[in-house]
Amino acid sequence: MAKYNVFLHIGPATVTLDDELRSDLARAGLLLPDVGQGDLDRADLEIRRAHKSAGLRRRDVEGSWAKVGRRAFKLRSDAFISQPRFFRAQADQAALALDGLMGMRVHLLTSSPELPSAWTGLVKPHRVHVVADGIAAAVAGIAVREREARTRRKAWKLVA
Repeated sequence: MAKYNVFLHIGPATVTLDDELRSDLARAGLLLPDVGQGDLDRADLEIRRAHKSAGLRRRDVEGSWAKVGRRAFKLRSDAFISQPRFFRAQADQAALALDGLMGMRVHLLTSSPELPSAWTGLVKPHRVHVVADGIAAAVAGIAVREREARTRRKAWKLVA
């Protein structure tokens, strides 16, 4: 089975998932998992273990990130997820977040030129991308390059 790409935007800048961005991402072949902002907020609290500071119990947030990961996997397509507060995650928290995306090829997107060491050691260097302005255009370009590389690899396998 083909592995799909998931483009995980970890911030620190916030991305507004408006209709225009959704449309731009869709044109690039990227879908958004069917989860709401509340799901993503609870996922952040779960992964960063910050539920108490939000006045919640562990069981209130348990499984939130797994839900996001399952919904992304079920798309059977390349996906885009944005959770800007993940930028502040510690290494063990970043590893936990990546575990929730098992079975997908993770591309890390950050808007900071200073890459978060908690994340960069866990993702292959060529899959870490700094996107300053125009996230839709940047992600679309990365997605197209990845799709072309996948096509070349498949062609090589057919020839070999």
